[in-house]
Amino acid sequence: MIRRRRLKLEWFLLILLAVFVSGSILFKIKCNTDCNRPSMIDYKLPKKSLLSVTNVGNSTESLRHRITSRKPIRKHVTKSMAELGKMDAVNKHFLFLNSVPKSGSEILIFLVEKIQGVNNFKHIRLKGGNKRRLTKAQQEEVVDEIYDIRRNLAIPLSFDRNVYFINFTSFDKQLPTYINLIRHPVAKVMARAILKKTGKYDSYFIRCLSDSKKNCNFKNGRPYDLTIPYFCGHDPRCMLLNNQWALETAKKNVERYYQVVGVLEELDTTLDILEEEIPQFFDGAKKTYQANLLDIYKHKKDPDVPKEVWSTLEESLVKELEFYNWVKYRLFEQRLKSKESSS
Repeated sequence: MIRRRRLKLEWFLLILLAVFVSGSILFKIKCNTDCNRPSMIDYKLPKKSLLSVTNVGNSTESLRHRITSRKPIRKHVTKSMAELGKMDAVNKHFLFLNSVPKSGSEILIFLVEKIQGVNNFKHIRLKGGNKRRLTKAQQEEVVDEIYDIRRNLAIPLSFDRNVYFINFTSFDKQLPTYINLIRHPVAKVMARAILKKTGKYDSYFIRCLSDSKKNCNFKNGRPYDLTIPYFCGHDPRCMLLNNQWALETAKKNVERYYQVVGVLEELDTTLDILEEEIPQFFDGAKKTYQANLLDIYKHKKDPDVPKEVWSTLEESLVKELEFYNWVKYRLFEQRLKSKESSS
């Protein structure tokens, strides 16, 4: 009886030992695969609103993969000026014509497209020129678009678009070499009144301008898409007619950021200065103009503006006219310095 009890106890202890040993073996096997893996409990997952800024997706599962994989996620981006270190604010190998409508910019665009192969650069026409005044976010989109194109092509580039001046440095990027072309403010306004079918001015517009009681006359302090905003920028004050702050800001931007601002009525001088100041892009521009466009534009002449209309517009566009004359004087100063340095 005692012997049977001992046998039962021995079998029970043997089974218990076997269970313990087998459990230890299974635990070690599982631990080899799982024990070194970080538990999600050990990490504080960001709130759902923060998941959108991760580079691997917007789900908790994608964040889980990012944490457990422990591999750095690389994002190909253009380095900022701060990352690149000390460098010039303006890039000489990167041209931007933020063209002013009805001011002859199509001449410059034709020329850069014609000579881009000879001068080893590429010209890009940006879309969206029907929207000139942009929000801060929209300005940044334009800057990013341009820098994406530059990074992908990796050659000297020129761009054009109808858009108000964008300060690239406010987005921590190098400025392009800005250029532009303007024309007499009265001629610019009247160019919008020419009918395509007849090539003559809209008679209603002429009568309307001559009548001070009608709404065609420009009003001080009201916003207009004239020339100054293209050099002043996107501040609402830039569009206000005869605003002194807008005029001064436009002048400062031209002095700081525009290597050349040409004048349509002085096109020969403009092309000479462009060739002298920016030969990388405009070498041979004048010769190309004379061979392809000279005869066309020599015979292309806008109708004469009635004297009373011209006088009325000059009285209304005081600051626009002041800016035009200032740019014209600056252009002649550049021409004079160029002659003095070459002699």
